[in-house]
Amino acid sequence: MVRLTLGIIVAAAVAAAATHEIYPEKHSRVFSGYKEPVLRIEPGDTVITRTWDSGGADWKAVKHIEHPYKYPESGNPLMGPFYIEGADYGDTIGVRLDKVRLNRNYGYTSYRYSLGALNPGAAEGIYKNYYKPDVLRPQRADLIPWDLDLERGIAKPRLLESSGMKFEIPVKPMLGCIGVAAPGEKVETSGPAGSWGGNMDYNDVTEGATVYFPVYHKGALFYLGDGHAVQGDGEGLGTGIETSLDVQFTIFLYKGKRMSIPRLVNSEYLISIGSQPEFSSSMDHALRMANSDMIEWLTSEYKLTAPEAHLLMGAVVQHKIATYFGTVVTMIPRRYLPDPKR
Repeated sequence: MVRLTLGIIVAAAVAAAATHEIYPEKHSRVFSGYKEPVLRIEPGDTVITRTWDSGGADWKAVKHIEHPYKYPESGNPLMGPFYIEGADYGDTIGVRLDKVRLNRNYGYTSYRYSLGALNPGAAEGIYKNYYKPDVLRPQRADLIPWDLDLERGIAKPRLLESSGMKFEIPVKPMLGCIGVAAPGEKVETSGPAGSWGGNMDYNDVTEGATVYFPVYHKGALFYLGDGHAVQGDGEGLGTGIETSLDVQFTIFLYKGKRMSIPRLVNSEYLISIGSQPEFSSSMDHALRMANSDMIEWLTSEYKLTAPEAHLLMGAVVQHKIATYFGTVVTMIPRRYLPDPKR
């Protein structure tokens, strides 16, 4: 497990960890504290599962959602919830992503960049020439298919024959939706993001990362979904390369450790995630949230003094726009940090 002192981990349960394999035929479209769990697991347990793409198609291209959407269907289909024994309000869970891998040979994106991230008129007329109607979903002509080469780890857009542009890019499979049941009595759809995680669309939520979430309900009620083969910073298309994924994750529980926003640790960085709904929030607010959380993290877990934490931030901090007008992350390279036991 990525090293991080977050309080008292439930070590006894980890010692008796089990592995569960589950492929639910039903999905959730909400991060809710009131849904029946698909599986109850102990801290330290590992789960092997698959996600569907954002349109509800699985690894065999079987569609589990009718299109066009009919109420109440909308948003990304989620796998879960997974009930974590012993988790309760005021705790933290850690989710180590052991495997996040492609399992089919196609995906899709939209093809117009977010107008909010461009100067006025910069995308004028781009929807006058659609791709092809009904290629990926009924009554949709604004989606581009991508071919995914699983052996080479390469993605290529299936452009129109009139296009002279040819390119391929390396894949970096990620989960767009990941998190726990939202706080209080709120039932959040799989569209927005917030302190519970949700539709963060953050492209470092990849294999090898450990993501941490505050717990708001008994059992935490963990969800995941919305696989992307690769996605640029900001999610400018409003999509990544949408596809299904094979996922393996391990759950850890930290009793009595309270966090205010999600965090992520990988081999290179500590990352505070200022998680907010995309395309509708203030990035200034997300930046302040993430910076403040990082200061608290450095002083409480790594025992830096406040001046030390501020100096380190000022000298080495990095930032990413996870989603435009939404989530911003604050990153500190781990190589500059002392042993957290100091």
